[in-house]
Amino acid sequence: MCTSLHSPNGLNAYLDKPAHPSAIGRRGPDYYTLQFQNSGYRIVNKLNSFNAELKSNFNSKYANKLRLVYTTFRDHREPFSTPFPVVNIDKNGMRYIVAGHEPFSIHNILNQDAFQVTDNFNIFLNKHSLTFGATFESFKFANSFNLVGYGPAIFYDGDIQLFKDSIPVGGQYVFNFGPGTGYPLDADVNFAKNHAASGQFTWAYLTVGQIGLYVQDEFQVNKNFRLTYGVRVDVPQYYNASFKDPNLNPDGTFAGTYTTGEPTFANTDNLTLFDKDGKPVTNGPGKDVDNTKFPDKKPLFSPRVGFNYDINNDRRFIIRGGTGLFTGRFPFVWVGNQIANPYSSFYCVTAKDFQWPQVWRSDVGLDIRTTGGTTITTDFAYTKDVHAMMVRNYGLATPTGVLNSGTGDKRNVYAAGETGNTAYIFTNTDIGYQFDISLQAQHNFKKGFVALFGYNYLVSKDGSSVSAEISSDAFDRNPVVGNANKAVLSNSLYGNTHRFLLVGSKRFTYGEDKKWGTTVSFFSSWTSGNRFSYTYNGDINGDGSTLNDLLYVPSDAEISNMNFDPFTDANGNVQSAAAQQAALKAFIGQDKYLNDHRGQYTEKNGGETPWFSQFDVRILQDLRFKTAKNKTQTVQLSLDIINFGNLINSDWGVRKYTSTASYYQPLTVHYNGNNPTYVFDPALTTTFISSPELISRWQMQFGLRYIF
Repeated sequence: MCTSLHSPNGLNAYLDKPAHPSAIGRRGPDYYTLQFQNSGYRIVNKLNSFNAELKSNFNSKYANKLRLVYTTFRDHREPFSTPFPVVNIDKNGMRYIVAGHEPFSIHNILNQDAFQVTDNFNIFLNKHSLTFGATFESFKFANSFNLVGYGPAIFYDGDIQLFKDSIPVGGQYVFNFGPGTGYPLDADVNFAKNHAASGQFTWAYLTVGQIGLYVQDEFQVNKNFRLTYGVRVDVPQYYNASFKDPNLNPDGTFAGTYTTGEPTFANTDNLTLFDKDGKPVTNGPGKDVDNTKFPDKKPLFSPRVGFNYDINNDRRFIIRGGTGLFTGRFPFVWVGNQIANPYSSFYCVTAKDFQWPQVWRSDVGLDIRTTGGTTITTDFAYTKDVHAMMVRNYGLATPTGVLNSGTGDKRNVYAAGETGNTAYIFTNTDIGYQFDISLQAQHNFKKGFVALFGYNYLVSKDGSSVSAEISSDAFDRNPVVGNANKAVLSNSLYGNTHRFLLVGSKRFTYGEDKKWGTTVSFFSSWTSGNRFSYTYNGDINGDGSTLNDLLYVPSDAEISNMNFDPFTDANGNVQSAAAQQAALKAFIGQDKYLNDHRGQYTEKNGGETPWFSQFDVRILQDLRFKTAKNKTQTVQLSLDIINFGNLINSDWGVRKYTSTASYYQPLTVHYNGNNPTYVFDPALTTTFISSPELISRWQMQFGLRYIF
């Protein structure tokens, strides 16, 4: 029997970040949008992990391993602004300036406690190694999230000079939603100060868990062939939760509580809702959409089988592979949306039949070791989504209207009676797959030089690439044509189609007894671009989102028939309809994707940024010496240069992008009762610009290590 108690692991780190690029509309920074420095924030992460193991052996035929892990996460944000509402300055539907407090960082605190216990019991027979196991995991969350806790965001639509002129010296007002509408800014500022001073912030508490049981047999069929098969069962668990919003009552004493995992703060407003097929449903306790219930605790079965075939039993040619179902966790903040947003004004629910993510994955691989010292590895994998994630708005029926655009854009739009109350529901979809091929070759040359070449090819499709924590953002960032609740198979936001790698390392030893050593390494990659979607800046289908409508790419003849609203640009020049039409024709012509899709709708995540490369260098210097007790110890100095090419030439290693968001909105649209008009800024002449982010710049890091 062996017992081991591991020392704790810890992390204390922070990272400075700009304001969120896409939540609550386009926020940059990019070609159009300027963020003031005070609109950013610092995220602070503190982690502590403790674990212990108990290993037991019985007569060399039985063994047991018990492992316990307890981890705490303490994360919070430190905004760069003092308490103040966020200020957004727009013009012609475009966001030009973002200033003020970052709205998602107001008393934004996330405390997490994770406890995991796993026990594996092994039986070793002649040709079989049996494993019987059980695991329990619990995750406890305390989340304080106070969106617009310092008052609603201030929007201003007009030029900068008019915005400045709207605030008299010593005055208390700015204009909200365009010139002529007074907005008492001082009331918001006072609210912010009082809010912060009293500490009256919302908190949501949630505990979830997972129970897993599994059995596996590793069968050594013969000396060359090993077969592994088994099954795992996972059962989701939802425990007690609570919600506190001190603003519900004047005395700040309200606390909605949940018992045995079920909320008592019930929404019974009889909202007008529709299911994913557009059929009417009802809300409230025991109804079709019920925010007083967590999802069903259905067990998820994951059978699997794998093999390893060493053809000559010398590890020079191995074929391996397997297939099976795999169940995983998901960001539990999605369930937390249901706890933290129990109001009909922002109704969030996890569907009763919601299932944890599950995929069916199959793969086969080859490992080849040549007599010349080269090792070649190839892998082919296919993954099919069984339960993927998707947010639907049950306030939308199936759209039956047809857009009156004057072009080939005849998408369905939402007619009267087809939109109701907003209700964001986390649901599942089974469409989506990934196909992946990877190749790697490593060769050990003479005199200590090692080189590795790799290539990866990926095709990734899904029905929704959920890239958000808030359910409304998850809905907005799933671009569509027409029906916003229909799962459409298209390119995934995640993963690059092609990636090439070249890695090399060489070690030099010298000095007496070769006690000095220098290792020079490099890492280089060449990668195809990141995915994004071309969408309108505006709501052209009437689903309530100004982010998620995919562009229709008009021909030059169609552009001449489109209605453009004249506007005055930032330089005071009037941009006529004719000028905008000519500029849009030129813009489409310079964009290869748009030019190739004239007369068609753009695809979700159909756009790709240009290929990018990176070259990193690392130098390690080892200084070895012997102690008085003749023990060898080493002092190691390191130098890392990230994006070394950018150090040599400022034009190398620079990333190109459209915006910091996953969508790109070159064209503004105003629905105008199904008679859309458009705005295009002639200043926009190219799709891609150089990214100002740190990833486009070289970085240098020094390190010191003592090895004993």
